[in-house]
Amino acid sequence: MSLKEAKQVTAAFGGGSFVPPPRTIDDITAILDQQKLADPEEIARQKAEAEAEPPVGTSKSKLAAFYYERGIAAKRLGRSGQELADLREAARIVRQGASVYEDIRREIFHQLAWAEFALGNHKAAIESMLRATRVMEYVGGYSGLSRMYAFAGNLEEADKWRGRTIDALDEGRGGDYREYHRNVVEEQYLEAQGKWREAEPFARLAIDAVITNDLGKIWPDMLPNRRSRLAYILLRQGRLVEAEIVARDTLLEVLGTSGKYSKGTAGLVYRLAGILNEEGRHEEGAALARAALDIYRTIGTPEGALVLNVARSYLATSHIALGDFGEALATFDAIAEGMAENRASFEAFFADNPLWAWAELKAGRPAEAKERLETAFQRRMRRLGAKHYTTAETRGLLAVALAMTGEREAALAAFAEAVPILMSRSRRTASGEAARDMLRTYIIESYIAALVEIGDQGIGGDTVAEAFRLASMIRGQSVERALSASSARAAAGNPDMADLVRREQDTQKQISSLFTLQANAVSVPTDQQDPVALRELRTRIDRLRGARAALMEEIERRFPDYADLINPKPATIAEARAALKPGEALIATYVGEEQTYVWAVPKTGEVEFAVAPLGRERLAAVVRDLRRALDPRATKLGDIPAFEVRLSYRLYKALLAPVKAGWRNARSLLVVAHGPLGQLPLSVLVTEPAPPPTEQAPIFSNYREIPWLARTHAVTVLPSVASLTTLRKLPAAAPGRRSFVGFADPWFSVAQAAAARSRAGAVKQTAALTARGLLAVRGLPIVLRATPKLEGVSSASLARLPRLPDTADEVKSIAVALNADLTRDVFTGKDANEGRVKTMTLSGYKVIAFATHGLVPGDLDGLTQPALALSAPEVSGVDGDGLLTMGEILGLKLDADWVVLSACNTAAAEGAGAEAISGLGRAFFYAGARALLVSNWPVETTSAKALTTDIFRRQAEDPRLTRAQALRQAMLGLIDGPGYVDGDGRTVFSYAHPIFWAPFSLVGDGGGAAPGA
Repeated sequence: MSLKEAKQVTAAFGGGSFVPPPRTIDDITAILDQQKLADPEEIARQKAEAEAEPPVGTSKSKLAAFYYERGIAAKRLGRSGQELADLREAARIVRQGASVYEDIRREIFHQLAWAEFALGNHKAAIESMLRATRVMEYVGGYSGLSRMYAFAGNLEEADKWRGRTIDALDEGRGGDYREYHRNVVEEQYLEAQGKWREAEPFARLAIDAVITNDLGKIWPDMLPNRRSRLAYILLRQGRLVEAEIVARDTLLEVLGTSGKYSKGTAGLVYRLAGILNEEGRHEEGAALARAALDIYRTIGTPEGALVLNVARSYLATSHIALGDFGEALATFDAIAEGMAENRASFEAFFADNPLWAWAELKAGRPAEAKERLETAFQRRMRRLGAKHYTTAETRGLLAVALAMTGEREAALAAFAEAVPILMSRSRRTASGEAARDMLRTYIIESYIAALVEIGDQGIGGDTVAEAFRLASMIRGQSVERALSASSARAAAGNPDMADLVRREQDTQKQISSLFTLQANAVSVPTDQQDPVALRELRTRIDRLRGARAALMEEIERRFPDYADLINPKPATIAEARAALKPGEALIATYVGEEQTYVWAVPKTGEVEFAVAPLGRERLAAVVRDLRRALDPRATKLGDIPAFEVRLSYRLYKALLAPVKAGWRNARSLLVVAHGPLGQLPLSVLVTEPAPPPTEQAPIFSNYREIPWLARTHAVTVLPSVASLTTLRKLPAAAPGRRSFVGFADPWFSVAQAAAARSRAGAVKQTAALTARGLLAVRGLPIVLRATPKLEGVSSASLARLPRLPDTADEVKSIAVALNADLTRDVFTGKDANEGRVKTMTLSGYKVIAFATHGLVPGDLDGLTQPALALSAPEVSGVDGDGLLTMGEILGLKLDADWVVLSACNTAAAEGAGAEAISGLGRAFFYAGARALLVSNWPVETTSAKALTTDIFRRQAEDPRLTRAQALRQAMLGLIDGPGYVDGDGRTVFSYAHPIFWAPFSLVGDGGGAAPGA
């Protein structure tokens, strides 16, 4: 079957489409827990088969059969060392002339080949498989040779044996396995070249062949193994949720048929653990890795077995990601101890694991880490060369170890060599990307710390500028990756660009996979390597890298905006300064593990730099304390906590006061907020010592006297330093655009639609609030916008989202302020849908508002990127899934001065919302927006409407007013204004508490004038 035909068949198997997972990880762990006891008789029988004594005084043929059968029994228990020894003995006896049937002789060499291959003995594996094919020509041997040659780096021989496999199948050989082998050999060869997208349809067809021909009846592990392979192919494409579904459902089926206690089940369990680690679900990954270890130990797998220690390595990775470096180190040490008698496999698969050295560094064992890294670095230099990503990763960690042991000059030299390669997109591998992102961040943070240290001592050049550049490189790495993964949609509207983008992305994946293949091929002992094949592999990689460079040059020349989206260049201080306007200053932050770095860059004058003794965890705790008064989920006015004024001042004193000389003369601050700081609008920082305000009537009016940063400076948030340069290069807006279009109050389920139509879903407003005295006022109800309650929910769909009926009034108020046509330009209920957004000519509007939930990856089943929730397809009657994802936003065409995202909660998912807004911001900017107005927490209805309406009213009245200043003035209007006024004209409560005036952040270019100016 051709690749074109295979792609056509893929649709029948759901390839590329998302199906919500029917079962959860909780289901898996519950089933595993229920099967706590293994069948002791079955375990005893399996062990007895693997530990049987060889018969005495028997024929050579029976002795060969005995060692073969005992080797297979050892294989079922994961005893790879015994499996290999027994199969080698069986093969030796056969070579000495034992009289056995041809098919048995072939099977002995066939199984020996795979046992050798599993332990990295590539040459021996190929020799055994060639011997098997000489005993009997058979399709499985040809296909196996194709895979083995590919894994050894010899793609030319792999292709030759692939061709022989296809020829044999065309001749009618292969029996019931014909279609299975045809698709598997194509899949394997494409995988070896990194062509994962092309390999997927063949993987699906191989699964279909197993089912159609009932091949599982003979080989029960065949179908689970093929499905596990499909999960891996999806993983390598970055389709993590789909990979999880396939792995999860396969495991559930195996648990239902074979039960918990088998080697195959354990392998599927740790495969799923690896996928969960890539999704960032490390606690679940750790739980499944422990379950796999439990299975192996229960069935009698030795502590030194390769498969058991692979499961241990997954557990160690989870510990690393969770910050449990002591546990990770103990797990790695257990691998070393368990494999003490299997040093060859240990050296090939575990000894050079960079996460091991990282755990040693974090656990305070830098001398041991340095020794391990020096050995690993020399080995990788010899095998892979200086520019391979894995070599650079090892060199970077070695630099950290050198810095920790006081060898500063050597450390800086190693950092300088390693970091450019680590940050090169074309040299990264696709496997283990989540862990490698964390490790890359650790290395570069350590480099920044080293630069800052030598800068303090007056050594070297402009270390502040270099640290600034490095921080720009690593800030928001996951956003960069998510945007890159979604960027193909951005190119879809331009056939020429789409073709270039597809070719560049495919080439990048091939390079990444060939780098991995190269690393695998040289990880085995030298006597098992093929030097000629490895030279050809390096040549192939160099050719592909040259081709990719040419593609990137053409993309950068013809489509510079797209090039900047997928591969942004790190901004320098000089570039940032050049993009600033008079009266502006840039505040850039980077929150490291132990300390926070702050740069203040004015338009003119000296750059100020400071290091605050606030690490990631401590700063996150401070932000959480400050946000308690801003996101309290209150139901009554009295539930709103007092804002921590003194804590806010301490944070200001730690972060902004030391660099004040760089920003105090500006009127507008452009802030690149990193990590926890992305969840706190800096406008709420208190700039002078102030006691906690004493309560007075009207309630909250005591906050009017607090010296907020908002009193003196407008604040705009930037997703990155480079985004400022990009936004300032946007062409002038087209004349003749309409003023406004808005989407609000979408219906997320049929039930919500029915309730809305019957007015049963209307939310009671607070318009009639009247009370006398502070005590009575504190008991009055307050309406805060509903937020999704998804914490602890194992499965969630669009229908679980709460409706936001009050957003319709807000959007209509903005429309009125901008003289828009409410009947033409405001869409609510079922009309606020995905189809409407995608088909409208949005480039004809100055201001676009989406008043709906902002979601982060994992909020809903299958959601892998940030998104805006719109009306459900079953309500609106349009195609789609009811979500406007980041990838779909990239495909929009806008020419907007503002995009308003009201009801997006950037505190979602323990801070993931701030990163999501960064991703949405980048996507909207690429689509053609100049600025976003985004809500930071569930807003109070009346103040939010007053604030957003006032922003646009002020700009309409004064076209010279910048966006940043319009927001600041609207904030001050709430602080100093009358607050909430009842029907008799009396103030019920003040809006001076920051929960009311600070919920919105301006993201992007805050320096533009009013729409239409």
